[in-house]
Amino acid sequence: MIEAERIKYQRMWTEVPGYRTNSPGERLVDTFLSLAQWEKGDWLIDCGSGTGRAAKKLSDAGLNVTMLDITPTATDPDVKLSFIEACLWDMPVLCPDWDWVYCCDVMEHLPTEHVDAVLDNLATMTGYGAFLQIALFDDFFGQMIGETLHLTVKPADWWRQKLAERWVIKHEKYSGDGRLIVLTGEAI
Repeated sequence: MIEAERIKYQRMWTEVPGYRTNSPGERLVDTFLSLAQWEKGDWLIDCGSGTGRAAKKLSDAGLNVTMLDITPTATDPDVKLSFIEACLWDMPVLCPDWDWVYCCDVMEHLPTEHVDAVLDNLATMTGYGAFLQIALFDDFFGQMIGETLHLTVKPADWWRQKLAERWVIKHEKYSGDGRLIVLTGEAI
């Protein structure tokens, strides 16, 4: 299943130019910076980093950023940050800890049967908290290559319960376009 997901996203990033223009995580950098109690030099991992534009903005703000994605073909060529190629439900054993996890518009892409494993992995990776945005709707980009991208489309309450099992939720809001935005504290 991991290889099938990797191939699907390699195809999205290389065959569908419009997919690359959309970077939800990039749009949320200022929200994270204003809500989280971060300090220059804190370590952050951008899980599902995609183009890397959010990671670059976070790095430019003073965070030490590592990107993680299932495929490096997503990353824009001009983004030069540390990168880990990995699947979120099958993380490398020697994956270090970070102060912050940044994960925007990624959770809905996971197969439902792996959501708990991913959230457990993210909770063990972070010291201060996690910032997540989760889309609560079906995707439309996947049809361009005959695939479904949003594999776990659930209501906000479902996601809130999953997150609250692992972290204290410090801030939560809904965006105007059907997404849940959550900042957590330390893992429970």
